Amino acid sequence: MTTEKFRKLPSSILHNEDSYEMFDSLTSGVGFGYDSKSGDFKVVRVVQFPDEEGVYNLRPLRVEIWELRKERWREIESPNFRYLMITGGCEMHHEGKSYWWSNNREGNIIRTFDMSEEIFGKIPVPNNLVEEDVMLNPNISMEMLNGSIVIFYGSNARNEKTFSVWEMEKDVFSWSKLMTIGPFFGVEKPLLFVSSDELLMEADEGQVISYHVKTHVTKVLPIKGRPCVFADTFFDFSYGPPPLPM
Repeated sequence: MTTEKFRKLPSSILHNEDSYEMFDSLTSGVGFGYDSKSGDFKVVRVVQFPDEEGVYNLRPLRVEIWELRKERWREIESPNFRYLMITGGCEMHHEGKSYWWSNNREGNIIRTFDMSEEIFGKIPVPNNLVEEDVMLNPNISMEMLNGSIVIFYGSNARNEKTFSVWEMEKDVFSWSKLMTIGPFFGVEKPLLFVSSDELLMEADEGQVISYHVKTHVTKVLPIKGRPCVFADTFFDFSYGPPPLPM
């Protein structure tokens, strides 16, 4: 159920302490989620500012939070890391936390943000994906399946794509290979699981395809957009938050 309403948030309260007018701030990550302690929805935004040479990642990150009921931005303490670059346009919200596929100088990781405690965390990715360049291989995405994080890792061969699916054991930073799906011809990427057996995927011509992981039956759904521009965001509100404030 949705309210089918949009709300435009006001401009950021974060400004560069120094006036380098020729350089813009960089939004490294944005998350939307539910704080079960306050009973409110929040938006978190992570911002990087350049130095006088226009170099990012050298200055501390700054973070602001929007609380829908209070209708205002406020700044919180900066995280204890200085580099955050969200990749792949992939975001999830599950059990009070936002998740992003990210990378730092040591390689790929999953960054988390607890909406209630307002603290950042990190989760290691499978060893074979730590140094994978997601700019060169965009066939990496992250979803949820039966309450566990799963990662899709795609490979190309003869214009066909095969995806290995890695699952993280719940509450334990341990990964195991769950399944391999494909090869597919004409498939751009997986989007999300709608059940333990059904996966939605994007075709390279812009259609959305339903794929049954046990029977391997595919079905084209009456959903179509521009090729290679679909993005999915996973939100799990199964524990029953109140409706969005009007």
